[in-house]
Amino acid sequence: MPDDHRTVSVTSAGLSATEDRRLRQRRYAITQVVRIVCFLLAVMLPVPMWARLLLILAAFTLPWIGVITANAGPMVHKPRTTAAVAPVVRAPVALDPSRVIDQD
Repeated sequence: MPDDHRTVSVTSAGLSATEDRRLRQRRYAITQVVRIVCFLLAVMLPVPMWARLLLILAAFTLPWIGVITANAGPMVHKPRTTAAVAPVVRAPVALDPSRVIDQD
């Protein structure tokens, strides 16, 4: 048996299964709403034929995209870095072994 005891810090842990499922369901629902809007715009708007065909193509393509993204698995979140916060660099502290800090 390999001795693999890697720990995961709280900041690098992924989403829980419930949160991940909720996120994927929301993404799928948004995709379907956009699909319905594309179809309704294609039917109701007086637009040129190329625009109508583009909207209908989007309405037929979005369900496939929605299913693919919903079944893609858990999201991998990368830590964000920003230029506004500089990383803290701490200099090593040298302690004098003869110095007593707490004497009782």
